[in-house]
Amino acid sequence: MFYPSRQALGDKLAEKLPEYRNNDTIIFCLKKSSLLSCIELAARLHAYIYILQYAEIDDPYDITRELGVVTTDGAFISNPDINYQEMEYINSSFGSVVEERKRTAFSKINAEPDLNPNFDMRTFNNRNILVFADILKDTIEAEVAFEMLKPYSPAIVHGAFGNITAPVSDKFQIEAGGCTFMDVLNSTNFDDNHYFDQPDKYSDEEKIKMANNISIYWA
Repeated sequence: MFYPSRQALGDKLAEKLPEYRNNDTIIFCLKKSSLLSCIELAARLHAYIYILQYAEIDDPYDITRELGVVTTDGAFISNPDINYQEMEYINSSFGSVVEERKRTAFSKINAEPDLNPNFDMRTFNNRNILVFADILKDTIEAEVAFEMLKPYSPAIVHGAFGNITAPVSDKFQIEAGGCTFMDVLNSTNFDDNHYFDQPDKYSDEEKIKMANNISIYWA
């Protein structure tokens, strides 16, 4: 499915999620590129926004994919699309390379400003969590979100997406309270901007500031 803009996607998706309006909902935004859609969705639902922050680690065995990510607390979360045998081979053959990349990723993420400066992670308890991205092709971001939510007790964790692949949909049907989406992608050959007529006119810094302000507004 194609959209006039990222804001239009957020509007359309909000229409599918009326039960989350004015209902202590937190939108767990998986990608900074999805923030414009997320802000529009949050404004329609009167929801808070939490922005996922991580540093990617390239796979030394296959440069076309990520081995995993490092989160702000230093945790390494492996790509769920890499099976156990493959991961064992990578660690045995490229162990020193992987460890160096983990250290580099952790240094990088610690040098970045906090994307959620006013957010207390305990707020996830007893809230409805919408795990969100406007376009999501891989499951790794969702895996990171699930791992980060494990120490807490949300009322429900539900996926909310524009266009997604079948593996993403399957993951949420199996591991969460299902998902709501606009369309399933038949191809992953295009970048995210391909699905929007209007380009994103805001910088990452501007979008992060708007997202933080929305969360303060509904607090």
